[in-house]
Amino acid sequence: MNNSTGKTFLLTLGVVVVLLLMGLLPTFSINDLESRPVKMLADLFPEEEEDSAAVAAPVVAEVKKPAPPKYRPAGVVLFDDFSEGKPGGMNHFWSKLLNAKKGGRINIAYFGDSFIESDILTCDLREVLQAKYGGSGPGWVDCGNGVGTNKPTISARFKNIKENCILKKPFDVNLEALNQRYYHASAGATMNLSATKYKPHVASWERATLFFATDAKLTVRTSGDSLTTGEHQFEPKGEIQILETKAHMTKLNYTFPNATTKTRLYGVALDGAKGVALDNYSMRGTPGFMLSKIPVKTMKEINKYRPYDLIILQFGLNVVNDKATDAQCRAYINRMKSVIEAFKQGFPQASIVVFSVPDRVQRSAGGFHTLKGVEKLVGFQRVLASECGVGYLNVHEIMGGNDSMKKYVEEGLAAKDYTHLNYKGGKVLAEKIFQSMLAGVENYRREQGH
Repeated sequence: MNNSTGKTFLLTLGVVVVLLLMGLLPTFSINDLESRPVKMLADLFPEEEEDSAAVAAPVVAEVKKPAPPKYRPAGVVLFDDFSEGKPGGMNHFWSKLLNAKKGGRINIAYFGDSFIESDILTCDLREVLQAKYGGSGPGWVDCGNGVGTNKPTISARFKNIKENCILKKPFDVNLEALNQRYYHASAGATMNLSATKYKPHVASWERATLFFATDAKLTVRTSGDSLTTGEHQFEPKGEIQILETKAHMTKLNYTFPNATTKTRLYGVALDGAKGVALDNYSMRGTPGFMLSKIPVKTMKEINKYRPYDLIILQFGLNVVNDKATDAQCRAYINRMKSVIEAFKQGFPQASIVVFSVPDRVQRSAGGFHTLKGVEKLVGFQRVLASECGVGYLNVHEIMGGNDSMKKYVEEGLAAKDYTHLNYKGGKVLAEKIFQSMLAGVENYRREQGH
């Protein structure tokens, strides 16, 4: 063996040894992404198949059975309601949709992680709801830039406005609003909003509501395509305030000539005069239970101006993994209980529904398959809804069950991380959720004898 060949052999041997040793490393997670195990000899020593019966049904507490539905359309996954008619259940929301033609507003808050980031899924759910029940506008728009805050449903530009986000330190949870953010503006700060034509019903709006809090005198100037320039003065107040602007608008500008760190901006709600408004509150990388840190006092103040009729909680992508135990899932849903309890206090009129974790696929020696922990967490999230007396919708089942995310990717409906939908996939899933809502309204109508 000559010197060159020997060096090549030793280098190759070293690489093989390192790769084999890497197989001993544990997997790890960073936000939504989980590392994959390195298995150099997977083809020679394939993993043993687990007994399907052993993984099919997670061992969870007994859940009370909701009333059987009177209407069950083929191919539609129905909402479960564990409230037994008490506050927090689905009847309030079904009643609002059933009576939508009589006028009034229907406000929906959709809380989630990166699965709904940038208005994916929610923009299409909003669109189909507004097409049937009326309404316009993209709903909630944050008062500044941040990760995941850009949306194709609104064009927003900001100047001299700084984001404070719960995922970045320092952060004072006592100052946050529902978006888990607050913004500080300096003198001369501006916020310029322009409608887009991404969806028919977001191309204009009829009412804009700016949410803020201030510990000093504040001046806000407004202007727009259908507005004369206005100047509004606000005194310090120990609670959230609003500035409401009513007109048919496609552009709206805010200027804060004397803003300081004593003022906190939150967001602007862009809506129709009546009909459905759906607010997207997404936060990348969150497991959801940090929502319990939002002061109930703040929730009650927001409820005065924006009383939600439905609050959707969809989390779990940042929790689920192949090694999740029953004890870990139970600990997680116990933490989520505090979120539901806080929302019940802050928005006592609202229907609350837990949306299950969607399908999530990971590559293994046997190919691309659903993470083993997904079904377990789906079951525990149903327990969460049951024990809290609220609604539940199995989004994993709506997608098609196990390995459905793989099909979404193959059909160009999801990203190749096998975790997140794209806008095409969001539209498909939104239509299915909408059909579930229509079935819920019909069941409520029949139960009420209409």
